[in-house]
Amino acid sequence: MKNGLASNMKSTIFFGILVLIVIAGGMLGYFGLLRDSDGGFTLHTHSTFQPDVVVMGTELEGMYLAQKAKKEGLDVLILETKERLGGQLIQGEMLYLDGTYDDEGTLLMQGGMKELFQQYTQGSIRTKTDFAHYFHKLIEGIPVEKNIVLDDLRVTGNKVSSLAYTDGDGKRRMVKPSYFVDNSDDAALIRKLDVQPLPGLEALYGSKEREYMSGTYMMKFKGVDWDKFQTQFWKMTKVERAHTFGPESYVNSHIAYGFPPIVSAYELHNKNELNLRGLNILNQGNGEIMINALQVYGIDPSREETIERGMQLAKEEMPFIRDHLRKHMAGFEKLELGGEPNNLYVREYNHYPTEYVLQASDLMSGRMFWDNVSIGGYFMDIQGSRSNREGLAIGRPDKYGMPLRSYLLHDYDNVVTAGKLVGATAVAYGSARIQPNGAMAGETIGVLMAQMKGRSLKATTPEEITRLHKRMEHTYQIKLHDQVAKDKIAHLSEGERAELDRGRITLLKGNKVAHHLPFIRIRLEGQAVTYNGIKPIVIGDIPWVPLSQTFEKLGQGDATYDEENKRIQYTFMGRTGTIPSADVQVLNNFVLVSWAKLAEELGYHWDWNEARDEVIVRRL
Repeated sequence: MKNGLASNMKSTIFFGILVLIVIAGGMLGYFGLLRDSDGGFTLHTHSTFQPDVVVMGTELEGMYLAQKAKKEGLDVLILETKERLGGQLIQGEMLYLDGTYDDEGTLLMQGGMKELFQQYTQGSIRTKTDFAHYFHKLIEGIPVEKNIVLDDLRVTGNKVSSLAYTDGDGKRRMVKPSYFVDNSDDAALIRKLDVQPLPGLEALYGSKEREYMSGTYMMKFKGVDWDKFQTQFWKMTKVERAHTFGPESYVNSHIAYGFPPIVSAYELHNKNELNLRGLNILNQGNGEIMINALQVYGIDPSREETIERGMQLAKEEMPFIRDHLRKHMAGFEKLELGGEPNNLYVREYNHYPTEYVLQASDLMSGRMFWDNVSIGGYFMDIQGSRSNREGLAIGRPDKYGMPLRSYLLHDYDNVVTAGKLVGATAVAYGSARIQPNGAMAGETIGVLMAQMKGRSLKATTPEEITRLHKRMEHTYQIKLHDQVAKDKIAHLSEGERAELDRGRITLLKGNKVAHHLPFIRIRLEGQAVTYNGIKPIVIGDIPWVPLSQTFEKLGQGDATYDEENKRIQYTFMGRTGTIPSADVQVLNNFVLVSWAKLAEELGYHWDWNEARDEVIVRRL
C-alpha cells in the first residue's frame, strides 16, 4: 500500500514537473529572455503576440506611459530602432535632471518622476548604473525589442491598422495594436506616415534650412575636489561671486550651475560647429562629475551621420575644455577626462500638428485645459543653434496645463506622441520639452488608454476626463484638475502676445518687455562688437548690452554689479562711478545695462538706427 502510494506520488510529481516544463517552454517561446547590454533584460516577443499598445522608442517619458498602461491591465510592447535602450537618459547620459517649480518654489512634479527626482536629489540615484537600474525596473515585465527595423505601417481610413518590422534576429513581425505611441527622439514612427512637420527654429531666424536646438555632448570628468569647489565659492562675498561667476550661479553638495564669465573666457577650437554654454554640473561622488554644457550644432537625429560627426567634434574639444576648467575653477586643478557617453543628448526634432498645438501665450498666461494630462512648468529656454548661438530665454511661466489633445496626432485617430514630440510651437517647446512635463502626461495617457478600452483617445468626453482626473488623484496622487496659475501676460497688448508666440520678445521682471528679434548689431568706431553667451536686447526703444563684456570691448575698465545695494560700481579710464539698479536687468545669468546710461556715464556718443537694428558708437 505504501509502495503504491509512493509510486502514485512520484507519478504526480513527475507529471507536475512536466507540466511546468511545458509551460515554461511555452513562455520562453512567447517571451525569449535575453540579457541587455545595459544591465537589464530584453524580452523578445513571439510573432503571435498582439499587444494593445505599441510604444516606439525608449525615452523616459514613454516608459512611464508603458508602465501605467501595463499596470492598468493592457498588453504593451516596446520597440526600439537603436541597439541600446534608454535614449537621452541612459545613452546620452543626460543625468542632470531638471526640476519644475512654480513661482512660489513649490515642486510641480508628481507621480513617478517626482519619486525619481527625490532619489536623485537625495543622492541614492546619481550614476549611469543607478539610472539604468531604475529604468529597467520601470519597465519590468514589459516585452522589449531593440535594434528593430520598421518596415511598414498600414493605414485604414484615419487609423494605423498594423505595423510590420524586422527584429534584431532578422525575423519579420507584425502587430495590430489599438494605440501607437511615438516616443522616439527622431519620430521613427511618424516619419513613416504622411505628416508634414510644423515650422521650427528656422521660422524664428529666417533660415533657409530646417533648424533644431543644438544637441549636447555630456562631458565626463574625474579628479574634482568638490569640497574645495563648494567652499571657495561660498567664501566669496555676494558681490565677488556675482562678478566672478555670474549673479545667479550656485553650488551645493549635489549640483552647480551657471558660471557665464568662465564660459565666455573660453575660446572654442571649432566655433562653427560647437558652443560652450553655462555649466550644469552634477557631482557623482568620488571626484567624478558630469557637465551639461558642450553643444553641437546641425544635429538631425534622423540622420545618423550628423550624430557621429557631432560626437567626434566634441571629443576633439574635450582636452582643451579640461585645461580651461583646471585654470579657472577652484577644486578642478587635477581634472581629467572621465570617459564618453554612447550618444549625444538630443533636445529637439520636428514638431508635428496635433489636435491642439501649445503656444507660448498658453504657458505664460497659466492656461489650464479641460483635458489636462500634465501640469507643466520651467522657463521657455530655446537653446542655441547655427543661426543663434546664444539661444533665447523667452520667459518663465508660473505653471500651465498640458492638454491630451497636444499628444494626439492630428490626422490619425490612434497615434499618440510622447515626450519630445509633444504638440507645441518651436517657442512653447522651450518649456514643454522638459522631462517632468512629458513624464506626467505619459502616466496619465497610459491610464486613459485602459479606461477607453480601444476607443480612440480623440473620442474622450469631458465626463471621461473627469473620471480620469479622479482616478489619477486617488490612485496615483497626480492632481490635474482645479489648478490655478498666475497670468503673467495680462498686461500685454494683442500685438505683444502675437510677438511672444512668434518668439520675438522676452518677458522680464517688473512686466518689462524686451525685443530680441531681429538681432541688434553694434559697431564701435566702425568695428563690429560681438558678445558670447547672450546678445543685446531692446527695452523701451533703448538697446541694452551685457555689462562685463561691454567694458572689456571698450577697454581700460571693469564693472561689478552689487545686487544688495542695487547698483553697478565701475572703474574706467582711471575714474570710478556708479550706475543705479533702474538701469540694470539680469537675464539668463547675465547682467545687462542700458546702453543710453552707460554711454552717458563713460562719455560715448551713440546713434540707434531702429530701421536697421544697428547701434553706432563713437568716442566723444
